[in-house]
Amino acid sequence: MMAPTSKAFIIRPARPDDCGEIARLIQEVEEYQGFGDKETATEEDLRQDAFGDDPYFRALVAEVPGTADAPGGEAKLVGHAMYYFCYSPVVRRVMYLENIYVEPLYRGRGIGTAIMREVAKIGVKHRCNKMQWVCLNWNDVAVKFYQKHGGKDVTVEEKWHLFRMDQQELAAFARE
Repeated sequence: MMAPTSKAFIIRPARPDDCGEIARLIQEVEEYQGFGDKETATEEDLRQDAFGDDPYFRALVAEVPGTADAPGGEAKLVGHAMYYFCYSPVVRRVMYLENIYVEPLYRGRGIGTAIMREVAKIGVKHRCNKMQWVCLNWNDVAVKFYQKHGGKDVTVEEKWHLFRMDQQELAAFARE
């Protein structure tokens, strides 16, 4: 799948050699969200987890042609989306959008919409009945973006709470 969305950028599946740039973009997301002090996936983690024998996620990237900020006229990755498939006994096939990000300098050009649309197309191709994701409650720009594209905030509407166990709690619970 190579989905040119305009002459200014393309959306394409990530390749193993993109993992360094994806790691950089993830770090930018974490810093933007105020989690810059947390350890994030490294280039090698991403390569293993996306392209190893048992992939945990898939990714798309947004690429712009060579520019002044891309040395040597090489294309530059300016955005990405990470997703995976899961299952619900109620709705069956579900696509989970784990991460979507476009560098601030490249926002407002339709790149985020194009990435999200390509993820949605993959979900439709795989007969998913739902795509879901989370968004920080203070990120009004993202909330408006998702709502503009048909996303519904089910936090209040369906009265869901998101729970988790981090590694320490998971390991402690598994030992009991």
